[in-house]
Amino acid sequence: MDRSYLKIVILYCLKQLQGQRTVYSILHLLNGKKSSQTIQDAHLFELTRLFKTFGHLTRDELEHLADELDSVHWISKNENGHYVLTSQGERYLQSALLECPIPSSLNGWLYHKSTDVFWERFSLLVQVISHLNHNHAKYLPVQRKRDVHVWLKAFLSTSGTARDELGILLNKELQECLNGLRDISPAVLTLRLTGYNHIGLTSDQAAAQLGLSPDFYHHQFLGVLHYIIGCIVRSPDRYPLMGKLVSGHEVQVPLTLSTNKTYALLKQGLDLDKIAGIRRLKKSTIEDHVVEVALNERGFDITPYVSEDLQHSILDAAKRSESRQLKHIRQLVPEAEYFEIRLVLAKFGEER
Repeated sequence: MDRSYLKIVILYCLKQLQGQRTVYSILHLLNGKKSSQTIQDAHLFELTRLFKTFGHLTRDELEHLADELDSVHWISKNENGHYVLTSQGERYLQSALLECPIPSSLNGWLYHKSTDVFWERFSLLVQVISHLNHNHAKYLPVQRKRDVHVWLKAFLSTSGTARDELGILLNKELQECLNGLRDISPAVLTLRLTGYNHIGLTSDQAAAQLGLSPDFYHHQFLGVLHYIIGCIVRSPDRYPLMGKLVSGHEVQVPLTLSTNKTYALLKQGLDLDKIAGIRRLKKSTIEDHVVEVALNERGFDITPYVSEDLQHSILDAAKRSESRQLKHIRQLVPEAEYFEIRLVLAKFGEER
């Protein structure tokens, strides 16, 4: 299979990582590994939108792709043994992203937990509405999961909309939403839909019909779904029907299990050394958990761990630094510990 688009994604990730992480950090990112390190890296290097967008990529496949990129001199290893882009690789990436841009609406970090649920419910709802409109009751449902069927039955009985009007309302909401989609053709989604006397295409079939590589199509398909979910989340009143498709799966990013346990102790006012003792973990691990909390809990106050004056100094240093490397920032503000720098970047990094 042609993996040229996936190579573009890998090159883009390596460019963002600036030689500060191994190539395997990309595997963890694209697989959606829920570890403190991967979560922090996704935010630190501004790669959150790619989180869990190639969940089936294997270690062997990544190594093979990296070897191919190395063989054509688009990447090379630095003094730490980490891959960085060569000038030739930089030029290729720049031109490749013009031809095959990573969808701007892609947001794996925010929507990875809602994507499958939304698609399963949406595709089945479209099929059911289409057959209801033609008074046809015998067909094979496109989704087989019992919980999706249970949801649909509950939806049809509580939607508050007459069944012959459901299709009209769903089409109206979908068109209004997709009218704002700029860099992806709606056909990426509509070709996959099944209805009365019409069978939707598979992912590979839709990619072939649109003349796209399977990997590029995959990201575009996710981009459409994420765009729709984003519309629903931002303007729920405008999409009351589609809003029910994500009901019960509200967009939220849960903390890892271990971090949740630490967070519960933080709420009790315990200091980090005490928590490390209770949990029988290294203090550095507890610090990782605190950083993860800062990334995900908007109301989390970091002043007990970093004074406001030091926060300002770290942010100022981060703005002046040409690298995201923590050691470069610390050279500008030597009185700060690495944990304090990480915590401030976690809390305010997106704004910066």
